[in-house]
Amino acid sequence: MKKILAASLLALSLSACGGPSDEDVLTEERIRASESAPVLPDVQLSENPEPPPAPPEPEEEEPLLNELDNAVEDEVIEAGVPGTIPPAFQALWGVNPSDCRAGDVTGNAIMITGDQILSIASVGSLQGVLDDSPARFVGRFSYDGGEDRREQLVLSGSRNVLVRNGVTYRRCGAGAPTG
Repeated sequence: MKKILAASLLALSLSACGGPSDEDVLTEERIRASESAPVLPDVQLSENPEPPPAPPEPEEEEPLLNELDNAVEDEVIEAGVPGTIPPAFQALWGVNPSDCRAGDVTGNAIMITGDQILSIASVGSLQGVLDDSPARFVGRFSYDGGEDRREQLVLSGSRNVLVRNGVTYRRCGAGAPTG
């Protein structure tokens, strides 16, 4: 039974293939039509099959110049928005106990007011607020001699410890600062 089934399936599949269609049969007319096809031009092969070299890469651009032909500064400090230094930051701050003399800015002490940071060496005036949150203040300050700097002030330790650009200060009058 299996042999008969296999033979009948084979016969059925061969009959499904069928013979050649009319399109597949070559006639004299089709042979003449193929002989009258246009002649393709001869192709000249190159002796060097390598593609032409890539164009050279563009040269690096020179830095932009301002109207005075000076190079533009890479680290420009944003202008910020008008504002003041929050009251939580305003105080006399010292690195050592000797920095905390009432009314004086001595040694490594800094005095922070609503719009300035004063030290023994310089006075920075607030030009713009860049970031202000309860325990962090960032501002643009203009110092003596026209130098602008970005200052970051961070409070911690019950707001009695101030970190200013990596230097740790303690609030004067809130317990003696330790060095």
